[in-house]
Amino acid sequence: MDKKTLFLEMMNFRHATKLFTDKKIPKEDLEFILEAGRLSPSSFGIEQWKFVVVQNQAMKEAIEAVAWNQKQISTCSDLLIILARKDVRSSDAYTQKQLGRWGLSEEGLKGLLGLYKGWVDGRDDHTIELWSEKQCYIAAGNMMSAAAFIGIDSCPIEGFLSDKVDAILGIDTAVYQSALVIPFGYRAQDARGKHRLGFDEVVEFKK
Repeated sequence: MDKKTLFLEMMNFRHATKLFTDKKIPKEDLEFILEAGRLSPSSFGIEQWKFVVVQNQAMKEAIEAVAWNQKQISTCSDLLIILARKDVRSSDAYTQKQLGRWGLSEEGLKGLLGLYKGWVDGRDDHTIELWSEKQCYIAAGNMMSAAAFIGIDSCPIEGFLSDKVDAILGIDTAVYQSALVIPFGYRAQDARGKHRLGFDEVVEFKK
């Protein structure tokens, strides 16, 4: 099977799994999925995310209770919470560390920080938090695709009370906020047929 066919087969396999079996994901497979997230691209290479893997059953159930009782949360093998960083202004130590690792000259780093400052620092806190959350979605898509590639199911969830999840996890909310919840595991039910708009409905070429 050629690579393009294999990739599209994986994309067709993936669906939003609402109920999982009790089968556990092997450690090496879970680490493969997380590595796909770690290697994901981000704006300016800031990597403003953290991946928290919840395996404790009581904690899963507590999170389910503040996520409209979605059963995929408590039945999954591993529950991933993606946290988005808040401390990403140009003056923040984390940002300076991330931008400083490229080995640029003093002048080059000054120019990069100036560009970054112009893009980020004039925005209000809420807009910056939304920007960080957008970066998390890049990593999320890659992790769900990596999971599907090796036959593991997932379900991205936005329907949860972020402040409650942060409290359950004991998150330092001065630095992070929960952006997305993704259960991973093995489907307990066959997937329904995939419904998508046609290619020509979502793709437009400007020539």
